[in-house]
Amino acid sequence: MTALLYLEKFASAILTPPGLFILIFLIIAVILIRKGEERRTKVIGIVVIVLCFFAYLLSTGLGTHLYLQPLERAYTAPRAVNGQAIVVLSSGIVISPEGQVLDNHTVARLSKAYTLHLQTKLPIIVTGSFMPGRSTSTVAELMRDWLLDRGVASARVIVEPRAQTTWENAHYTADICSQFNWSSVILVTSAVHMKRAVSSFEKFSLRVTPFPTDYMYDHTKLSYVDFLPNQRALDANLSALHEYFGQLRYLLKSP
Repeated sequence: MTALLYLEKFASAILTPPGLFILIFLIIAVILIRKGEERRTKVIGIVVIVLCFFAYLLSTGLGTHLYLQPLERAYTAPRAVNGQAIVVLSSGIVISPEGQVLDNHTVARLSKAYTLHLQTKLPIIVTGSFMPGRSTSTVAELMRDWLLDRGVASARVIVEPRAQTTWENAHYTADICSQFNWSSVILVTSAVHMKRAVSSFEKFSLRVTPFPTDYMYDHTKLSYVDFLPNQRALDANLSALHEYFGQLRYLLKSP
């Protein structure tokens, strides 16, 4: 039974995307190198093999050890939390047949913030604007409604509905904090996003206690499944690459 399970896992990895696409392009590359008569054709085949290798890393748990985990391990949840408010960063909205709903990343962040609120009784700032290219409510308004549905008092939820980027999350949240003479916050966002978020908030002179959540892939020792391409690893590693590019963009920004 175990051998059959391994075989099913392997077959699924190479017969469905992204593994299927990697396999197809790898076969094409080998054909170009072996059958191509021109040197340029062979060079193209070699380039395709290199691209397949990087695509493979992006699509596997092996790749998460290189791309994702350094970001998700940059901070760990503190045993003691210090701050004058809890700040929750939004991720997005899904427009479902039933209407607008928060995406899974935002719900995970809100769940952690809700737990912290029950422990600390601190106010919660929810921040996030409209989804670009969509006619929706602001994410912050839906986040507020999620918290109110779970019994958080409306007076303890502060809505920041303008921010469309992490930098703007920090900027507009800092404006709110200055109105209340707050200088320190507990920052809740996905672990992969935390490094860029902390850097942004600190540039607006806020003291930040990072509280990461919403881990995107397993933090375990490598096993055979980590060498098989899968969509979950691809999504996680693409999120990590997005964060690295975001860090580069924000490197020289200042308030």
